[in-house]
Amino acid sequence: MSASRRRFIAAAVFAGLLFSSIQCRRATGVDTDPMDAEAEELLLRYIRIDTSNPPGNETAGAIFLQKLLVKEGIDAKLIGPDPKRQSVYARLSSGSKEKPLLLLHHIDVVPVLASEWTQPPFAGIRSNGYLWGRGALDIKSLGIAELMAVIELKRLRLPLKRDVIFLAVADEELGGELGCKALLEQYPELFGDVGYVLNEGGYNETIVDRVAFWGIEVQQKIPLWLRLTAKGTPGHGASPPDDGGSVARLVRALDAVQKIETPYRLTESVARYFHQAGKSRKDDRGALLRSIAEPLDPDRLKRVLSPGYRSLLRDTIAITRVQAGTTVNSIPAIATADIDIRLLPDANPDEMIATVRAATAGNAEVEILLRGGAVPETTADTELFRLLSIRMKASEPGSIVGAVVGGGTSDSRFFRQRGVVAYGIAPFKVNYYDADGVHASDERIRARFFAEGVRLTRRIVREFCAAKP
Repeated sequence: MSASRRRFIAAAVFAGLLFSSIQCRRATGVDTDPMDAEAEELLLRYIRIDTSNPPGNETAGAIFLQKLLVKEGIDAKLIGPDPKRQSVYARLSSGSKEKPLLLLHHIDVVPVLASEWTQPPFAGIRSNGYLWGRGALDIKSLGIAELMAVIELKRLRLPLKRDVIFLAVADEELGGELGCKALLEQYPELFGDVGYVLNEGGYNETIVDRVAFWGIEVQQKIPLWLRLTAKGTPGHGASPPDDGGSVARLVRALDAVQKIETPYRLTESVARYFHQAGKSRKDDRGALLRSIAEPLDPDRLKRVLSPGYRSLLRDTIAITRVQAGTTVNSIPAIATADIDIRLLPDANPDEMIATVRAATAGNAEVEILLRGGAVPETTADTELFRLLSIRMKASEPGSIVGAVVGGGTSDSRFFRQRGVVAYGIAPFKVNYYDADGVHASDERIRARFFAEGVRLTRRIVREFCAAKP
C-alpha cells in the first residue's frame, strides 16, 4: 500500500471516530467522548498504586504504565539505576527530523497522613462527582492525559510529523536528582534530540466552573532546601543545661531564620505575568496586577494579593519539619529542622545560604539538601505556545492565556538548562477550594473536569504532532 493511501485511510478512520463522538454528544446532550470512561478508570487504578516519596517505590507505577503502552503495541521500557525506583520511556517514531515532543510527568507523590483524610488516600474511588486520592491533582491526572494522547495516536495510526516521547519519572517530589536529572545524564541518546516538553507547572483560575485565565509556566523560582542540626548535652528534663539543650538551641536558630528579611521586588518575568493575569479580573486584585510596578507598596500587596501571588514577589522561607526527642522528660542530643526556601528566579542561592549560616551561627549547623540554580526562561514565541493558547481559549470562550512564573519547581528545569523549550500546563479546571488538596488532605479532581482536560491534552498533542493528510 502506498504512503498516500495509508494517510488517506488514517484520515478517514480519524474522521469516522470524530463524527461518532460528535453524534454521541448530540444524541445524549452530554459532553462525552469514547475515551472518557477509559481514562477515568486508568486514573483510579494509577492512584491505587502507592508511590509515596519517600520512600518512592515508583517501579510499581512504572510497570503499570509500561503494560498499558505495550498492550497498545508501543515499545516501552523501564529505565533508571535503582530497581525499586524505575521510570518508563516510550517513543512513537515519525521518521521526521522535526524536533520531538516529550510528554513528562512524575510517578511519585508526597506522603499522606491517612487520619487527616475523609476518604482513603490510595483507594482511588468515585464519590460525589469527584475522583479521590493522592495524585489526583499532583500529578497522575496529567500522566493519564498524556498517556491517552499517545495511545490515541497509536490507535488511529496517524502519520506523525515529529516523534512523540512519553516519559514518567521517579523522585520529582524530592528534587528530581535521582529521577529526571539522572536519566538525562545516563541516557543522553534517548533525549538528545528533544525540542519540546509538556509538563506540570501551569495553572488556571477557575471561577464558578469557568476558566478566566490559563497560565502556561515558562519559568520557576529556585529551590533551596536546608537542614538545621542543633547538638547539645543529653540528659534528664529535670536538670537542663544552661543553654537549654539541643531543642532550645534549634528554637533559637529557627527564630533567627524566621526573622531573615525577604523584601518584595518585581522581576521582569513576573511583571509580564501579572499584567496579563490582571486582564481577566475586574476587582481590586485585577487592578493591582495590571498596574504593578516598582516601587512596590507592601501594605497594598498584603491587603489585595493572596499569599500565592505575593510569593512571586519575594524569596519565601518555610519551616516544614522538626524532629527531636523521644520522651517528655529527656533532653535529646540532637534536634533537626528542614527548611524549604524558594528564591526569585534571578537570585543567587549562595547569598541566602550565607545569610542562614550567619543567622544560625552558634546554635545550629546548616546542611544543603537541595540547591537549584538560575535557569533560562522558556520563550513564549513558539509554535507550541501558540497552539496551546488557541486550544485553551477555544475550550473556554472568553478566557485569557499568559506565560507565568511558577512558585514551585519541577523537572522542567533540567530540560531548560539544556536549552529545550519546556512548558508547564494545567489542562484541568480546578476551583480554588479543590486546589487546596495539592500536598494536603482530601486531594481530588472533579470527574467532569478531568475528562475535559484529557480531551484538551489529546487534541493539543494530536494537532502538534500528527501530519496533516
